[in-house]
Amino acid sequence: MPYESFMPQQQVEITEVVQDSTTNAWMYVLHVQRGNTSTYSSPRGPVEEGFSHEYVISRRFSEFKQLHAALVAVMGDALTPLPADGLMTLIMADNQALLDERRQVLAQIVMDILNHPVARDLPDVLEFLGHESISAKVMAPLSGQCTGSIRKTSCPAWTAPSLASAFPHLTIVGEEGELAPPAPEDVVQCDIKALDDVTFDGDDALNLDDLVLWVDPLDGTKRFADKMYDEVSVLIGITYKMRPIAGVVHLPFHGKHGVTYWGGPGVGVFRSEHEETEAQTTHAKFSKQSPMFPQRPLVCTVSSTNCDLVNNALRLLAPSTVLTGGATGTMVLGVITGHSDAFFRFKAATRKWDICAVEPLIEALGGKLTDTQGNVYVYNHIANAPDFDNERGLVACVEPEAHQTVLNVLAKVNLTSALDGREMAPQWFQDCVFPARQVSAVHVVPGSIHQGKHSAVAKLDVHFTDSDSKTTLFLKKSARNELPARSAAHWKRDIASYRTEATFYANFASSLQTRGVSLIRPLAVFQSDAAGHCTSNLVATDTEMCSDPENFLMLLECLGATSPELVNYEAADCLELDDTRQALSYLANLHASTWGQEDLLEKAGTELWPAACWWAFPKRGEKELAQASDVWPQMLRNWEKVFEAESSLPSTADLESLGERMIEHAAYISSCLSNAALSTVVHGDFKSANLFFESQSRKVIAFDWQWSGVGLGAMDVANLLNTSVSISLLRNDEDELELLQFYYDRLRERLQTLGVVSDLHTSYPFCAFERHYMLATLEYARLLISNFWKRMSPQSCVAKADNANCGLGYRSVPHVVRMVRKLHAGLERVNSERLMS
Repeated sequence: MPYESFMPQQQVEITEVVQDSTTNAWMYVLHVQRGNTSTYSSPRGPVEEGFSHEYVISRRFSEFKQLHAALVAVMGDALTPLPADGLMTLIMADNQALLDERRQVLAQIVMDILNHPVARDLPDVLEFLGHESISAKVMAPLSGQCTGSIRKTSCPAWTAPSLASAFPHLTIVGEEGELAPPAPEDVVQCDIKALDDVTFDGDDALNLDDLVLWVDPLDGTKRFADKMYDEVSVLIGITYKMRPIAGVVHLPFHGKHGVTYWGGPGVGVFRSEHEETEAQTTHAKFSKQSPMFPQRPLVCTVSSTNCDLVNNALRLLAPSTVLTGGATGTMVLGVITGHSDAFFRFKAATRKWDICAVEPLIEALGGKLTDTQGNVYVYNHIANAPDFDNERGLVACVEPEAHQTVLNVLAKVNLTSALDGREMAPQWFQDCVFPARQVSAVHVVPGSIHQGKHSAVAKLDVHFTDSDSKTTLFLKKSARNELPARSAAHWKRDIASYRTEATFYANFASSLQTRGVSLIRPLAVFQSDAAGHCTSNLVATDTEMCSDPENFLMLLECLGATSPELVNYEAADCLELDDTRQALSYLANLHASTWGQEDLLEKAGTELWPAACWWAFPKRGEKELAQASDVWPQMLRNWEKVFEAESSLPSTADLESLGERMIEHAAYISSCLSNAALSTVVHGDFKSANLFFESQSRKVIAFDWQWSGVGLGAMDVANLLNTSVSISLLRNDEDELELLQFYYDRLRERLQTLGVVSDLHTSYPFCAFERHYMLATLEYARLLISNFWKRMSPQSCVAKADNANCGLGYRSVPHVVRMVRKLHAGLERVNSERLMS
């Protein structure tokens, strides 16, 4: 039998340093070759055979430390000591010599382990060098040639742990990981004397549970790697009740021993210049610099990373100077120190710890740091996790006029950026909207840009070369990353509504227009998903929509004086009789247009809302309904004198149970409004704020079809009368019945004209329609008593009188009284109905 021996072999080389694109942690990449070589004797002499496999793994420096700690007792002096890991190493870790030294030391440690007869076979070593159990990581190579490591652990390696050591009860948010105890040289020593000359506004005690520290120990890691040390900073921000109250920006490479800016609203901004000892360090009040824009030409700071949106904004702003940088902290600090008037960025490329330190300094000087819509960020360490993104970009300015100037330009750039990323310039319009025309110019109509919670809108003048003419379009854009933040549940509901409107104009508008419904004509509709996949024009082509869109852009014909070829339309509020009848006629025409059209209704039930109306019970839910038990008693107390003076209302004692009665009957009311045989396409939010009236004929045209879908026409009628009609038409039930009869007669006439129903009295008697209207009124009133009447008083109601987007049922005292009367009478009727069934 031949003699045979086996010798396991391992070769390990540290080849590079990379950055984990998910966590931003720096990793050591190890190339591992493992195998067995067998040697056996043969007639021709010793023969070697073997097998091997090789792979690449990545390990953090902290994992090297853990392995080193586990082996030092076994290997003793045979194990090379770890490289330095203190505070100065963190700050200077990107020095090329130190990088080479650290890489060489770690490589020597690996060699020590593999050459040790006991250590190399220990489970800790096998696990460290193994790869089957290691989850794959998405790695991004360090730019340029790198032979070492920049150590920026995701949760500050020294800042956060040392702060936690000094303030053990504070919540501290960094970038990753647990807080290890600080090294002795990193323990924070508080210099309370720096506050001796600081005057504080107010002396309120702060609840420690509401205080959070946001820390970035090395803002500008990549600039550090490029040896651009002036752009590196240490950032510490303090929030109270989710808003910044104080910040510290430390510049370790400014001056001989570093410079620190610190302060906040009610405190001011201070500049500390450090020396060898604390006694030599100076602390001086820092004032807002002068002159700044508009007293001087505009100076802007932007990231050095190229961005088409930023370039378009700079073209419109036309600053005298453009400064570039890479680290958010020092770029914003440039605005604070007066070197720049504005810093802005469009995209979500920063985190909360990047801005928490600088925002309070900006505010202390009278400035603002906001998103690109002008809204401040909320620092919620729970809800913002795990990404903590500033998802809607940044704008930082000390002067309010500079801030508003930049916001206006960013709004224009955002709005005129198509979903495919292209600027909506003449060539884009020619390619995507008017392929048969020669477009020469596109201009935003001055003063036409408006931004809201759900969309940004504007008017665009599009000029043509071929006929020396122009047309004015209405642009509506709902892009998720350009809209105000909201909860996941609200995003889901709202994006579904945006999708509904886009689908309505793309797939249903032409069919309804063919059947006589007046609509604003869509010229182009686009959708895109989170990955940036964008549809072509859904109006002009028979193309598939995105499976999961979250961004929408529509171009509609523009009604109004800017389009001479179109008649003039105007808005109206608190409608009187003529306008109310015109609106009811429009509804009758709309509802008749799809009545009995089974294929179209089936399509609408799939592509629009299967149960239309934003205020319908299925969309609002039990949780909101339960609030009625708290909202109504408070409402009753606030309105006691008003209600007692109204003879049309029952006594306060009879009204006390109104909230509980609504809770009891809400599901029944909603179920009674589901009737497939009588369903049609409804608008879903038919109120005066969503209507235009032709200035001469008063004919109506509706817009905002976000909540359109399948439902009873009575839902639209109830929404109109309960939100938009003058109280003079609703003072008693007889007047209200006359309006219902008017709608019913127009519906019957239109159905006969279309040849759909010959005798509506038989298939849908007026009494059945009136019952549906009563139930739909209760369905809408449920929203009032469980939500919109929350903490409402007669005074707060009157204060909203001019807000036409709000229903009259919560901005007009007489309308509130009427709604209470309708609630009481309707619920009594529903109760009797249920008892008899």
